[in-house]
Amino acid sequence: MSLFSRDKLYKPSEYINEYSIEETIGEGRFGICYRVSRDQTSYILKQLKRGMLKKSGVKAQFEQEILKSLQHESIPQFIEKIEREDFCGYVLEFKEGRTFEDLIYLDKHVFERDEIYKVGSQLVEILKYLHSKGIVHRDIRVPNTLYDGQTVNLVDFGLARWINNEKYRADMDFAFLGDFLLHLYYSSFEFKGFKKRPWYDELQLHPKELLFLKRLMGVEQRYGTILEVGYEFNEAFEA
Repeated sequence: MSLFSRDKLYKPSEYINEYSIEETIGEGRFGICYRVSRDQTSYILKQLKRGMLKKSGVKAQFEQEILKSLQHESIPQFIEKIEREDFCGYVLEFKEGRTFEDLIYLDKHVFERDEIYKVGSQLVEILKYLHSKGIVHRDIRVPNTLYDGQTVNLVDFGLARWINNEKYRADMDFAFLGDFLLHLYYSSFEFKGFKKRPWYDELQLHPKELLFLKRLMGVEQRYGTILEVGYEFNEAFEA
């Protein structure tokens, strides 16, 4: 029998406490996410799967523990935990915007250099905040970042952990940031030829941008701190 078979999937117009289900946003290994409303305000409700809680409950607790400790305009605020006999989960602030995954692959949005800088600089500032709080996100990807044309929001802290400089290091976020930026660069890339080449050969980048991305991705010597990343990011785009 599946570990998830006993978890109820809530439908629109059903209620969890005073929160009305509006739609299901997505489902992952540990939970199901809904957009809900209360007093005409939207929130995110994350339902934790009971089977996974029994199997590895400690991992499932990290997200709410970390989010409770954060106060940042680009990170969903933890609202409250809901624990009943038939339901376990928590409510988060709803953040506006579409995922970069949808913008790139559904909307076919092309990110030019100026917009890549605007987006990247916001992510760097978010990471400065997280690392200053002793937190590594470990999952900065296009499905976990929202954008409304102006503001970037970072969501899904399911893999976030407290930095211990052993298993969980701050520099783990750098390769994720590099991969994220490469998705933006590739939104304007036109494949010409028959043989796929490494990104650093395919993309036509300014030398400073190229070196910056290589260091993020570990192709060249990796950066030591997010402050160094931020400084070199600005240098690369001022070129």
